[in-house]
Amino acid sequence: MRSRDRSGSVTLPPGLVTWSPLDSFFIGKLKGVGPVWQLTAVDTATRLAICEVFIGPSNAEIARQFIGRVIRKLRRLDVHVTGVLTDNGPEFKGATFRDHLASLEITHHRTPPRSPNYNAVCERFQGTVLQECWRPAFHRRRFDRLTQLRAELDSWLVTYNTRRKNHSDFMRGRTPRQVLDSHRKNRAA
Repeated sequence: MRSRDRSGSVTLPPGLVTWSPLDSFFIGKLKGVGPVWQLTAVDTATRLAICEVFIGPSNAEIARQFIGRVIRKLRRLDVHVTGVLTDNGPEFKGATFRDHLASLEITHHRTPPRSPNYNAVCERFQGTVLQECWRPAFHRRRFDRLTQLRAELDSWLVTYNTRRKNHSDFMRGRTPRQVLDSHRKNRAA
């Protein structure tokens, strides 16, 4: 959390300070399960991804709970979220979500309508998860329960965050975990 010293300036805790884009993604309507959605957060400094799947339409309460879990997971990795970037989805416009961010002293920015490039990190990740996780998974087997979907996503996220090399200009063939570890080394030096 941020704190203010006597002069009134804001001091941040030690560790990596970052913004996280958030987005929701409709996976599909599965027979026997129902409409399945995914909430995604991608750390812009490391490209570390955190996702959750759930049944039913997304709403502000689900988004509030998700951002709380994202912040806790990133805090365990010594990453401090100072801002969140979302689209104009109803789950991110609700008072529950806005008030929760305000109570955590996290800045909330929304992208302009019809401007997915502002949230490109998250949008690109969602294309990757669709291509590398969901399409192959739905081709290989049938999912009857939400727990099966969560296990599939969690397994793929471990691979994405720790073993899958990203060849973008920013990542240069590193994994998100390698980028996080290099930030830690640079801070310790």
